[in-house]
Amino acid sequence: RSVSDGLNVGMWCNFYVESVAHASGSLELRLHSLWLTSAMLQLFEDDNIEALSVGELSWQIKRVLESDPILSDVAVEGEISGFKPYSSGHIYFTLKDEAAQVRAIIWRKSVANLQFRPKDGDRVIATGHIEFYSARGEVSFIVDTLRFAGQGALFESFEKLKLELAGEGLFDDARKKKLPAIPSRIGLITSPSGAVAHDVLNVLRRRWPLAKVLFIPAKVQGFDAAQDLVRALTWASLVDDLDVVIIGRGGGSPEDLWAFNDEDLAREAARFPFPLVSAVGHETDFTILDFVADLRAPTPSAAAELVVPNQADAYSTIRSMRERLANAVAGDVELARQKLNGLRARRVLARPQERLEPLRTYVQTRRTQARESLSRRVKIEKQFVTTRRAQLQALDPKRVLERGYALVSDANTGRLLSQISDARDVETVAIALRDGNLKAKIEN
Repeated sequence: RSVSDGLNVGMWCNFYVESVAHASGSLELRLHSLWLTSAMLQLFEDDNIEALSVGELSWQIKRVLESDPILSDVAVEGEISGFKPYSSGHIYFTLKDEAAQVRAIIWRKSVANLQFRPKDGDRVIATGHIEFYSARGEVSFIVDTLRFAGQGALFESFEKLKLELAGEGLFDDARKKKLPAIPSRIGLITSPSGAVAHDVLNVLRRRWPLAKVLFIPAKVQGFDAAQDLVRALTWASLVDDLDVVIIGRGGGSPEDLWAFNDEDLAREAARFPFPLVSAVGHETDFTILDFVADLRAPTPSAAAELVVPNQADAYSTIRSMRERLANAVAGDVELARQKLNGLRARRVLARPQERLEPLRTYVQTRRTQARESLSRRVKIEKQFVTTRRAQLQALDPKRVLERGYALVSDANTGRLLSQISDARDVETVAIALRDGNLKAKIEN
């Protein structure tokens, strides 16, 4: 075959061997790659060799990489770096370890199947295949599934967030709200496609059909489930007449339940204004939301039983209370009847005239005594007034004037003159007689 064809075959073999050598770390394969490179360089020394175009070279690289059975379905363990979701729904990041790094992509259709929300620093096991993008000459690891690299990393992340939130007091019993005894409106946040909504509604209808249920659909699993749960809680907090809210999902692996370990969801639950019941997984499953919520239920069905009373028990209690009330009223009526009969038997009530007659005689006697006492008092007071009147009349100056005496005063000031010295500076005096006044001038 022509030298050009031989060169193409040699390059294909070289890229293949180099790729496998890099993936496996085999020293022997790397030596074979160096030998092929050397052989091709010798072929290039011949001026008659036809050079490949960039497109042909890219096609050969793409063909080698994407046809390799190992690279078409490979699981890679590494650390996430540069994690960045785009508005298109795709996610781009770098998967790295101590020795190397590779560009990784999760297409939108695979993002929906993620069981948790990855972030920078997470150590994960990514499963997928290698693709070569010819337009940019880039090799990318297309990730189909993503999971934590072992239970240890998952538990470590859980415990770290748990300690942080506990230190802030988000788990304290003092801040937890009590559930209402008889709720009239219940909020339910869960997946509309799961069995949880059906089970919870059945329990609520069976135990307390009077309660109204506001269903708030939300994703409970996957990459964006935590954000959707936060949105649902925020929306529920704006409803005025909710008495209690149940949030949860059925059982699953730790990755399946990881959305309920989200920090943003925990903080939103701590700010939630209504009593919140967390019902995630089975009785042995624990999430961060369980510690923040006002009450943790072992299962969603158990949550429904905890938030509403049993109508059969309520009817039994009402019947018992009705009987107790009837017995109490009957007892009070009988006691009142006995008291009334006792009062009727008393002499003072049977013949009240006998009791009133002495009182009437006493009142009449006291009335007569009062009248007599008042009459004597009036006579005494009249005599006192007559005596005082006579005394006042005797002291009346006019009575003195009637006996020939006169009152002399300063005509200008009206000051009475009782002795000669009082008139030293007075020129004119007024003289009051029995029947009038005189004015006189002092000469000596």
